[in-house]
This record gives sequence, C-alpha cells and structure tokens, in this order.
Amino acid sequence: MSKVLFWVVVILVGLLAMRLAARHAAHRNQPRQRTKSRPKSAPRTGAPRKQAETIVQCDYCGVHVPANEAIHSLGKHWCSVEHARLGSS
Repeated sequence: MSKVLFWVVVILVGLLAMRLAARHAAHRNQPRQRTKSRPKSAPRTGAPRKQAETIVQCDYCGVHVPANEAIHSLGKHWCSVEHARLGSS
C-alpha cells in the first residue's frame, strides 16, 4: 500500500511541476503590455469633473454642510431651522 501511495505522490508532484513550467513558459512568451503614460499636466478625458461645493460650518453645533443646503441668517450659517432658531436667541 505504501508503494502505491508513493507513486501517487510522485505523479502529482510531476504534474504540478509540469503545470508550473507551462505557465512560466506561457508568461514568458507573452509580449509585455506597455502602459500609455500621459503627462501629468494633460487633462483627463471622459466625464467632466464636478465643481467643488462650498462647505460651511453650523454656528450652533459645528457640523459641516454644503452651503446650498445651509440656512443663512444674520451672516451666520446653520444646519437646520431649529439650530438657526436656537442660535439666534
């Protein structure tokens, strides 16, 4: 029984070695893909970038919110109507 197990292991190791050698040979024969590098100053193609949104800080709780969603009152910025009411009193 030990002889059979020995030969099974030898065959499996041989098959593994052949597979690794074939993979190495295939990888070696493939032409290298060159990445097309572009200068860093060149603009990206594709979808245009969105403009950065202005972020303001709530004068009551300190949370940051987009300026178009904030409540503006008396030169201050608030994250909600309730904070505007509480902060202005």
